[in-house]
Amino acid sequence: MSKKSENTENEKFIVEDAFARLEEIITALEAPETKLSDAMELYKEGVVLSDKCRENLEGVEKEIKILNAEEE
Repeated sequence: MSKKSENTENEKFIVEDAFARLEEIITALEAPETKLSDAMELYKEGVVLSDKCRENLEGVEKEIKILNAEEE
Protein backbone atom coordinates (compact mmCIF):
# COMPACT_ATOMS: atom_id res chain seq x y z
CA MET A 1 0.00 0.00 0.00
CA SER A 2 1.35 3.43 -0.88
CA LYS A 3 2.07 6.10 1.70
CA LYS A 4 -0.58 8.40 0.18
CA SER A 5 -3.41 5.85 0.45
CA GLU A 6 -2.36 4.99 4.02
CA ASN A 7 -2.58 8.66 4.98
CA THR A 8 -5.95 9.05 3.28
CA GLU A 9 -7.40 6.05 5.12
CA ASN A 10 -6.07 7.22 8.49
CA GLU A 11 -7.36 10.77 8.17
CA LYS A 12 -10.63 11.46 9.93
CA PHE A 13 -13.43 12.39 7.57
CA ILE A 14 -14.71 15.90 8.27
CA VAL A 15 -18.03 16.57 6.57
CA GLU A 16 -17.57 20.35 6.62
CA ASP A 17 -14.28 19.99 4.73
CA ALA A 18 -15.99 17.71 2.23
CA PHE A 19 -18.78 20.28 1.70
CA ALA A 20 -16.16 22.98 1.10
CA ARG A 21 -14.38 20.76 -1.43
CA LEU A 22 -17.69 19.98 -3.15
CA GLU A 23 -18.29 23.72 -3.53
CA GLU A 24 -14.84 24.08 -5.13
CA ILE A 25 -15.62 21.20 -7.48
CA ILE A 26 -18.95 22.75 -8.50
CA THR A 27 -17.25 26.07 -9.21
CA ALA A 28 -14.62 24.35 -11.34
CA LEU A 29 -17.25 22.34 -13.23
CA GLU A 30 -19.22 25.49 -13.97
CA ALA A 31 -16.14 27.25 -15.38
CA PRO A 32 -16.16 27.21 -19.19
CA GLU A 33 -12.37 26.83 -19.36
CA THR A 34 -12.41 23.47 -17.53
CA LYS A 35 -11.28 20.74 -19.91
CA LEU A 36 -13.53 17.72 -20.35
CA SER A 37 -10.95 15.30 -18.93
CA ASP A 38 -10.53 17.51 -15.86
CA ALA A 39 -14.29 17.81 -15.50
CA MET A 40 -14.65 14.03 -15.49
CA GLU A 41 -12.06 13.67 -12.74
CA LEU A 42 -13.72 16.43 -10.71
CA TYR A 43 -17.11 14.78 -11.21
CA LYS A 44 -15.77 11.43 -9.99
CA GLU A 45 -14.22 13.08 -6.93
CA GLY A 46 -17.51 14.84 -6.25
CA VAL A 47 -19.50 11.61 -6.40
CA VAL A 48 -17.14 9.94 -3.93
CA LEU A 49 -17.30 12.91 -1.55
CA SER A 50 -21.06 13.09 -1.86
CA ASP A 51 -21.38 9.41 -0.97
CA LYS A 52 -19.08 9.82 2.03
CA CYS A 53 -21.09 12.83 3.23
CA ARG A 54 -24.34 10.90 2.91
CA GLU A 55 -22.92 7.92 4.82
CA ASN A 56 -21.55 10.20 7.52
CA LEU A 57 -24.81 12.10 7.92
CA GLU A 58 -26.83 8.87 8.01
CA GLY A 59 -24.56 7.67 10.84
CA VAL A 60 -25.12 10.89 12.77
CA GLU A 61 -28.86 10.58 12.24
CA LYS A 62 -28.81 7.03 13.68
CA GLU A 63 -26.87 8.25 16.72
CA ILE A 64 -29.41 11.02 17.31
CA LYS A 65 -32.30 8.54 17.07
CA ILE A 66 -30.58 6.25 19.60
CA LEU A 67 -30.00 9.15 21.99
CA ASN A 68 -33.58 10.33 21.65
CA ALA A 69 -34.89 6.79 22.26
CA GLU A 70 -32.80 6.52 25.45
CA GLU A 71 -34.35 9.73 26.79
CA GLU A 72 -37.90 8.38 26.49
